[in-house]
Amino acid sequence: MILYPALIDGEEGAYGVVFPDIPGVGAMGHTMNEALMNAKDALRDYAIETERDGDELAPPSSAQSIEAPVGNQLVSIPLTRLQLDVRA
Repeated sequence: MILYPALIDGEEGAYGVVFPDIPGVGAMGHTMNEALMNAKDALRDYAIETERDGDELAPPSSAQSIEAPVGNQLVSIPLTRLQLDVRA
């Protein structure tokens, strides 16, 4: 399992998640849980497409090296080999 740091921000009804190591990959949700679940799916889709194209995944930074802007929460989103093998 690989853990990618992600930043979540927003307020009730509108949350967003971005991956500092993967520009352009993010997710949204009405609740924090929905945003995090969508972020996990977005990370999986990024990994599947990247591998399909024959490219290497961006290496994740350590959570300690990410500085969360005021109002953002730093979380870790897991990417497992099983997620990639399922290829939803």
